[in-house]
Amino acid sequence: MLFKNRAIINLDVTDSTNQYAAHLLRNAPPPDGTVITAQSQHQGRGQRGTAWESQPGENLLCSFIVYPNFLGAANQFYLSKVVALALQELCEDFIEREVLLKWPNDIIVANKKIGGVLIEAAWNDQRMQSAIIGIGLNLNQLQFESPRATSIRLMTNKIWDAQDCLIALINKFERYYFKLAAGQFTEISKLYRDHLYRLGQPMKFDYHGEIIDAMITGVDEDGKLRLHCGDGRSLSCGLKEVKMLY
Repeated sequence: MLFKNRAIINLDVTDSTNQYAAHLLRNAPPPDGTVITAQSQHQGRGQRGTAWESQPGENLLCSFIVYPNFLGAANQFYLSKVVALALQELCEDFIEREVLLKWPNDIIVANKKIGGVLIEAAWNDQRMQSAIIGIGLNLNQLQFESPRATSIRLMTNKIWDAQDCLIALINKFERYYFKLAAGQFTEISKLYRDHLYRLGQPMKFDYHGEIIDAMITGVDEDGKLRLHCGDGRSLSCGLKEVKMLY
């Protein structure tokens, strides 16, 4: 067990598990690998500042607190990769069909989003001092406002126990985090690329307000999305620079 003193804090309701974790870090930093879960959160967030849609008691909402001071600024996206891979593997075990990773860290099955990750890190002299890893996994919810969302229950026609899923996720994340701590960057990058959504498929993107035809060729070491455009350009794009269009 990598997180020997890990603890699980179960909440009924909170603003967001990430905000609760941030409060803990400001006051009395908990053990490495501490997990906060909630039945409901009223200020859940996704990437690009979007709200995270979740009906109370229906999904897995949690945040991990870790202290990856072995990671430098140049390698910070590897933490995102191992979290996404742990979620991807968990969903594939449950659903028994292909699950993919939409850059930077959405979990996709049958072209629909089933989970997502939001990481907030603190730094000390170019080393990652601490990280709060927020995870939302659509578990038992049956109805969504977005037509591009689904749940494990919708994909399997089974009701899932959130606590059992959490333990399974902790075990998978711990195994991938160990690979990260051991510096297995090449293996992690290969696994992430092998499961990258729409890799090598021509499609449209919004790049700084310009609609371009391009295909994903991979992800840079620093986490930027690599695109090869129809006009021959090669682009390396940050999160706020590009948006995939359907």
